[in-house]
Amino acid sequence: MRHADLIVVGAGVLGTFHAYFAAQKGHQTLLIERNSFPSSASMRNFGMVPRSIVETDNEWTAYAQDTQQLYRAIQQQHDISVKVTGSLYLASTDYERTVLQEFAQHFSENYHCTFLDRQQALSHYTFIQESYCTGALLFHDDLTLDPRQILKRFIPHVTQTLPVEYIPDTNIVAVESSAQRCLVRDALGNEYTAARVIVCSGADYRTLFPEHFRASGLQICKLQMMQTVPLPQSSLPHSILSGLSIQRYPAFKSCSSYALLGEQLVDEEIRAYGIHLLFKQSADGSVIIGDSHEYRDWQEIHLLEESTNLAINTAILAYAKKMIKLPSWHIQNMWNGYYLIHPQQGIYTATINDRIHFVTGIGGKGMSTGPGYSRHSVERLL
Repeated sequence: MRHADLIVVGAGVLGTFHAYFAAQKGHQTLLIERNSFPSSASMRNFGMVPRSIVETDNEWTAYAQDTQQLYRAIQQQHDISVKVTGSLYLASTDYERTVLQEFAQHFSENYHCTFLDRQQALSHYTFIQESYCTGALLFHDDLTLDPRQILKRFIPHVTQTLPVEYIPDTNIVAVESSAQRCLVRDALGNEYTAARVIVCSGADYRTLFPEHFRASGLQICKLQMMQTVPLPQSSLPHSILSGLSIQRYPAFKSCSSYALLGEQLVDEEIRAYGIHLLFKQSADGSVIIGDSHEYRDWQEIHLLEESTNLAINTAILAYAKKMIKLPSWHIQNMWNGYYLIHPQQGIYTATINDRIHFVTGIGGKGMSTGPGYSRHSVERLL
């Protein structure tokens, strides 16, 4: 039997940063992961870190800003693949251009962003399709990272510098609590004890406390993403976001002109699959393209099979080609991502018997806000 002050179940971005901040407060921590390294939502994403993914005036605003500062500070100590690349929104209509222009007028100082009119955008970025662009907004300080590398690099750094023990390839199947402690059991029958347990189990709602999750109101979201062959002759210097992203990302709701976007006609297929276009060029020159959003309650999970809907990818690529020019659109890889999200809450938290804490359902903003939120959560729980 192993004992610690704290056990964190799940080593995705939420779990790892909860362990990181708990250990900084002096808590001996076990970080337990069912795979050798996380392989779900914390890996199956774009690796973009835009502050515009959340509102401009609530607690998530602070979490997003804190996350960028944390990534930068950690990167200075240890290479976790974080880079300052900026994010570029491309407007495709006059309404979208008006929203970007208004945002720059009101928030350029706080967000370090610059509006570009159509001619400026086209002269700066030759990859933009002329027929698509009516203007652009560049967020200079936004970050990117490699989601397939960041936790593989960060977890060893954490275990070497803080009182954290990483226990991989260990599937936790039971968590119990008494008045004195928590007991955690893995699939091989090994037992671990701690004063508290934090469960950051990502999209896995079937293994631990399934009845609790079924009653929580959480939904599961399926995404589809693609990756081109390496394109070293092409350069996308920033993360690229579409006019559809302007309507999807909450920061722009602070603009009075945002209401105009509701008057725009959107292709039914685009709307039905929750598509908004994102591009990010990887270190090898390949371009990641996506994504879509399909939501289901737990009773309908079977409708989100672990398969790729080619109709969705076809719709994504058709819109993508209207936005930008690439020397090749040959796809070498495609995958799905899954995350939990609560329709009324920015994140799902709950506590059982004062000792077992759930922290999950952060939705699609985990990489952009998870570290900042984890700092706040550890202060609250410990």
